[in-house]
Amino acid sequence: MTHSILEGERLRALRDLCIVGSPSEAHLEAVCRVAAHLYDVPIALVTLVDEVTVWIKAAYGVDPNPVPRSDAFCHQTVESVLGEALVLPDLDRCARWRDSSLVRGGPNARFYAGVPLALESGVNIGTLCIMDTVARPNFGAAETKGLHDLASIVEAHFRLHEARIARSKDDERYRLLADNSTDLIIRSDLDATRRYVSPAVRTILGYEPEDLLGGRPFEFIHPDDFETFAKNMDDLANARIERGIARQRYRHKDGRWIWVEVTFSLTRNPITGIADGFVSSLRDISDRMVMEDALRISEERLSLALDSGSDGLWDWNLTTGEVDLSGQWMTILGYGPEEIAPNILAWKSRLHPDDVALAKKHLVAHLSGKTDRLECEYRVRMKSGDYSWVLARGKIVARDAKGRPVRMVGTKIDITRRKEVERQIEHMAAHDALTGLPNRILFRDRLTRETSKAKQFGYTFAVLACDLDGFKNVNDTMGHSAGDTVLSLVAERLKAVVREGDMVARLGGDEFAIVLGQTSTDDEARAVACRVIEAIEMPIAIEGQSVRVSISVGISTGRARGADAAQLFRNADIALYRAKAAGRNTYCCYEAGMEPRLAGSACLEHDMQDVLQSGGLTLDYQPVILLATGHIVGFEALMRWEHPIRGKVPPSQFIPIAEESGMIVCLGEWALIEACREAASWPDHIRIAVNVSAVQFRRPGLEDSVQRALVASGLPADRLELEITESVLMQDAQAVISSLRRLRAMGVRIALDDFGTGYSSLSYLRQFPFNKIKIDRAFVQDIHDPNTAAIVRAVVGLGERVGAAITAEGVETEEQLKRVRQEGCTEVQGYFFSGPMHAEDAKVLITQFVKSAA
Repeated sequence: MTHSILEGERLRALRDLCIVGSPSEAHLEAVCRVAAHLYDVPIALVTLVDEVTVWIKAAYGVDPNPVPRSDAFCHQTVESVLGEALVLPDLDRCARWRDSSLVRGGPNARFYAGVPLALESGVNIGTLCIMDTVARPNFGAAETKGLHDLASIVEAHFRLHEARIARSKDDERYRLLADNSTDLIIRSDLDATRRYVSPAVRTILGYEPEDLLGGRPFEFIHPDDFETFAKNMDDLANARIERGIARQRYRHKDGRWIWVEVTFSLTRNPITGIADGFVSSLRDISDRMVMEDALRISEERLSLALDSGSDGLWDWNLTTGEVDLSGQWMTILGYGPEEIAPNILAWKSRLHPDDVALAKKHLVAHLSGKTDRLECEYRVRMKSGDYSWVLARGKIVARDAKGRPVRMVGTKIDITRRKEVERQIEHMAAHDALTGLPNRILFRDRLTRETSKAKQFGYTFAVLACDLDGFKNVNDTMGHSAGDTVLSLVAERLKAVVREGDMVARLGGDEFAIVLGQTSTDDEARAVACRVIEAIEMPIAIEGQSVRVSISVGISTGRARGADAAQLFRNADIALYRAKAAGRNTYCCYEAGMEPRLAGSACLEHDMQDVLQSGGLTLDYQPVILLATGHIVGFEALMRWEHPIRGKVPPSQFIPIAEESGMIVCLGEWALIEACREAASWPDHIRIAVNVSAVQFRRPGLEDSVQRALVASGLPADRLELEITESVLMQDAQAVISSLRRLRAMGVRIALDDFGTGYSSLSYLRQFPFNKIKIDRAFVQDIHDPNTAAIVRAVVGLGERVGAAITAEGVETEEQLKRVRQEGCTEVQGYFFSGPMHAEDAKVLITQFVKSAA
């Protein structure tokens, strides 16, 4: 908008856009609404001006009927030489326009303000204007500037449309395809089940139409695009939006990913008006993925104008270093509009020192062309002195004549809360929920690192395997609450007797372990063991009673040329078993030649080989309750081992041994067959859930085992649910996800178990559409804590977005039940309803529920 050109050139430029008389567009209607509400006027228009007519491209407050140019105020506005606004505060007093039909007749205009809309060349093609039925004498410079700002959004839209028109002339092949309707058309139900697929699917995805009928698109969407896809589907299903456009990657039949532009629209029953599905149009855009940067920027600006979210918009002039940061973001950081200098150095000085290098690395990568956009997470100092986590996204939008970047535009999002939730989840993944001690995962990591350091630097260290004596009696006589108190106090006492830098871990049940860092002699480890024994045997007061437990300790020493981490811990376990055999409440140091069969773990492993032959294992079944109805919707199969000498061996003891030895493959196949056989006798609506180990995924044949179990029992595949933990995905995520997709294709349901206790819970929800997410009992036990409740709420929200059921595990009290219901969980499992039970008892419980429902 810097100069005027001949009218002929102006009209030619307008005609080349091919938009005169075309339907209104949502972007422009939104700008009109914003303008009308911002200035409190009844009328706002986007107009196009040709030789004799003013065409209404978008309108608010009036019908979009064309007006003769000679009778319209926009005629004068579009003649502006330097892009100035035309403001007519009182049309009754304006000699040129007071006799206009727009003043004397409808809409009875008394006030007009308009800004010319120019293309990149400076050609004025129309206006953004507002009108009122009363005079507005106080419409000043600030209001005019705001109208210019809104007009820049419309201008960006027209300029990018101009660019698209120019490119389309060079792409006749694409235009020909589009004109001949080669897009893939799909008609779907609200749950995304496909009911019609057009023949173009052969060209775009390589399938026959009948191959896709009755299926859903989940397995076709690229994992990185699934979250956006799921949100769009949820918004459609809940009528939050009527239509939309998205760009996603779809899997071709030959396995490659192709980019498609998806235009989707909600459909309604013509009689009832109720939403009954949606229609999608998929266009292959793999050959034109270069998007107009200015369009993205204008849409982001408009989104920020319409949504009062927590995003901040920034605009950086790389030549001058000036940075324009949105006022809302300044408020979030606690600063006033003028408190931070508008330059990059002022912003850089507020980055956390530990994050400067990372932010610079991402910025340089984008500026040098190594990445197509900037995306980086870092901390920013607020006015209070605290640091807030920020997700910064941006892109180069302008270059100089030599191709050097001169301008970047992007957004900043406050992700402090998300980071805190992720930190808590990561902590819970590596620590015991009850005692706060490092768990088995962190212990193994520390032991491995200590072994490597001992070999590298030539020093000695020690590992102590500890097991409580008499704890089972406390649990059985005084209850689990008392047992938890004992375990917590034991943890505190163990931490008190070791040095700073040593590690105390809880491995499960009443098993603990200690890693003593660099020690000068073996006597130091013995001295620590003595202090441990003395500390633990001190009485514990619980509910007015004095309780005593003791502890047995096995010691293994790591040396520069010694055993690896796994062997060291096995040695400590062997010594622990010796200590227990010697009368308990004592310690024993491992010595070469000790009988391995005396080791607790080794002995159990030997006995498990026998039980595989003799069939001494059983399955118990714990019911899963649907909160909406209170009815049983499934059972989880839990493996049990009644040892002829040891009695009941907890799964926490024998399952890890079975995994390390590889016997879990045979145990897992037996559990699948037995659980499916039992579930086949239940009512059709009740499912069976079976846990699957990471080892079973590493070994070939899991999918065949599932198929054999289903065929042998006659159980429908959709009644079988396989529960996996995040550790399964850690070994080879893509291979595991491929296997899960094949299992899903068979009809088997997949549940993510113990959510939040693994390594990267959030990322896996984007990679695979789980049928169910099971919240770990540790979160349920602490759900009274606001931070834990917030995590549960976030998990429920994620589950809703991907269409997964949410099961709360370990519900033991009415208060916990109330809390998980409030947070949105759909199913519960725990002792409040029922503990695990034998198969016959499960049948009786099912019968009781069926009768009560009738």
